[in-house]
Amino acid sequence: MTKKQEHIVIIGTGKVAYQLGLQLKKNGHHIKYIWGRDSNKAKHLSNLLDSKVLPSLKETPSDHLSLVCVSDFAIEEVISQLPLNTKIAYTSGSIKIEDLPFRKYLGVFYPLQTFSQNKNIDISVVPFLIEANEIEFQNELKKLAETLSSKVIIANSQDRYNTHIGAVMVNNFTNFLYHLAQQHLNEHNLDFDLLKPLIKETAEKLNTLTPIAAQTGPAARGDKNIIEQHINSITNTETKKLYQLFSALIEKEINKS
Repeated sequence: MTKKQEHIVIIGTGKVAYQLGLQLKKNGHHIKYIWGRDSNKAKHLSNLLDSKVLPSLKETPSDHLSLVCVSDFAIEEVISQLPLNTKIAYTSGSIKIEDLPFRKYLGVFYPLQTFSQNKNIDISVVPFLIEANEIEFQNELKKLAETLSSKVIIANSQDRYNTHIGAVMVNNFTNFLYHLAQQHLNEHNLDFDLLKPLIKETAEKLNTLTPIAAQTGPAARGDKNIIEQHINSITNTETKKLYQLFSALIEKEINKS
């Protein structure tokens, strides 16, 4: 059995800090301290995790692992306030280690998943991308991730960065398309729930097919009459442009294959 980590500080009180903290606790780890800019949120999370609130970053015990779960723009500022020999791992997909000020122990503990405050997930299937500037520390982070997930990958900063770009496309962009579809249906007094089985089936196809092999619809069939009718029926100007652009890209890719 992998040794449990007994000295963890979670820095941050957002969705990632909340869910990662709960999953670490659930899997037998002890979160010693929580730090957050919002003291009320820090107190709430510390109560959930049976831990204590850290008064300031400068008081972080240097012999603890600090998991920095803050927004990308705040990572450098937070790290700069931690004691020099602290073992630090941040949870960002895009920030490269080499772009941060040098620290003796600096690593990445990136769970490749979208998190919500009040929705638990199966952490065992979430990929963790691990990196560190020191091999022993990297192995330590890898072992910690393996207590949570069955899919732990050592990935350098460039690979993690490119993976995050893909993650933005399949998560943030597709979710916004759901929003645009909901707006269109609302204009016609139709229920967005009608599309949910389709959304689910589309995602599940990717377990057996490549995205382009799973592609269907008027653009994949080259049905220009239907495409034109759809575009003319959409009232939002920007959505019209997106529909037209996506249709053109799909048709081009289908023709290539």
